[in-house]
Formats: sequence, structure tokens, C-alpha cells
Amino acid sequence: MKINMYKYAHAAMVCFLIALFVAVASSSACQPAQQAYQSNEEAMKLNEEGMQMYSSGQYSRATMYFERAIEVDPSNPALWFNKGMTLDAVAKYDEALDAYSQAIELDNNFADAWSNKAIAHYNLEQNDKALECVEKAISISDKSAVYWANKGLILTNLTKYDDSLTCFDKATSLDPFVESYWTSKAYAQMKTKRYDDALVSADKALSINMNSALAWGYKAKALHELRRYDEALIAFDKGLALNPDNPALWYSKGLTLETLKRTAEAQKCYDKARNLGYKF
Repeated sequence: MKINMYKYAHAAMVCFLIALFVAVASSSACQPAQQAYQSNEEAMKLNEEGMQMYSSGQYSRATMYFERAIEVDPSNPALWFNKGMTLDAVAKYDEALDAYSQAIELDNNFADAWSNKAIAHYNLEQNDKALECVEKAISISDKSAVYWANKGLILTNLTKYDDSLTCFDKATSLDPFVESYWTSKAYAQMKTKRYDDALVSADKALSINMNSALAWGYKAKALHELRRYDEALIAFDKGLALNPDNPALWYSKGLTLETLKRTAEAQKCYDKARNLGYKF
């Protein structure tokens, strides 16, 4: 079905934002525990082996080591937490929840376990439970940028964009050197039509990582909404140079070209987006 591209420009830009936001969400969230727990020598050695496997991306082997460590010392919360991390890494979120829950049962003030449990719920689209868990983590320690960023992600999934923006503000104030916090903040600002602010956040992300296609995409979108179309095209091209297989970027560039009445160029972008699987 042929559609009026100009009429549907805003809706398509929203789709572009959603496609980009998936990348933000998947790149954040779970982190190694900061708490330290005493254990016996055998369990500590198995845990160290597991962490080495985890660091090298050998998640199944890491899980095996953590399970062996748990057999030796089942009352150590950190071992259950580490098992949860490896299960998260291979998208076994239900099993990860069980591991984090066991860690929390052993230490109800294990803030990192509450935060990671929140993200496991988030990945299972159980957003209300996720919010309860991350709020528990923040109640234990409100100085963790990760916890605030995770809460922001969950609130964004609940379409509570003003509330999520408050969380990302907190995360970036606590740790201004994490690219994903700024791109998440830019997303929330776009959703609340704070386009000038979104541009600032995208530029902050790019100051950390100039090779972030995500940040270039948000910058391009903000510039488009601010009617700075020529600058938006430059930003789209930067993003596409880094990620030429992103159909949403091609489609959104087409929308900007369409706005500038550069119909033939816009059609090439739409065709590229369609060939990459973008449905419109």
C-alpha cells in the first residue's frame, strides 16, 4: 500500500526511535556485584574460574563453575548472583530470576541483586515487577547511576517518559561518562518533545563515543524536529556510515529528504530500508 510519506513522517520517526531504543536497552542493565562476601578457598577458586569464563564470553562454562562453587558454599549470595549474570547473558531470564532471588533470600540488602533481578523482569516484559525490584535497589543505595538508569529504562517501557527522564537526569549526574545513559536520556527527551535538550544529550553521548550510530541517529532526529534538515542529513549519514544495515536510519533519512522535496533521493532511502526488512 502506498502511503503519504509527509503525512506519516511523525509516526515513522516514532518507529525509528523505538528501533533505536531497543539497542539502548539491550546494552545496559546487568552488572557484576560490588558487594564482597567471604567464602572458603575452594569456592573462591571456582568463582574466579567462573569469572574468567564470563569475561571471555564462555557463559555456559561460567555457569558450570558457579554451580560447582554453590555446591561447595550454597550460603554465599555472590555465587548465586554470578550464576544469575551468566544466565542473563544467554537470555535464560526465568532461571536468572531464580538465582537472583536466592541471592536476595541470603542477603535482602543485596542491592545489585535487586537491580539485576529488575532487568531480568524487564526482559520478560514484567515491567511492574521490574519497577518494584529496582526501587528496592535504590532504597538500599541511591548513589548508583546504574540503578537510576535501569529504573529509567523500565519507566520508558511503561511509557512514563517524564518520570524516566528524571531517572536519566540522576544517572547522568552520578556518572556523566556512560554513553548509554545519554542516549537513553535523549530518547526520553524526544518523547517529551524536548528537542533542544535531546540534541544536547546526543552530543554528550558522541563526546564519549563518536562511533555511536545510536547517538548519531538521535542527533539526526532532533535536528529534523528542529527543522535543521541539512544538518540532520549529515548526522544520518554519519550514523549510516557506522551502521549501514539499520533500516530505520535509512527510512528516517528518507523522511528528511522527502521534507526537502528531494523525492528521488528519498525513494532510494525507502527502497534501501525496505530491502533491509523495514515494513511501511
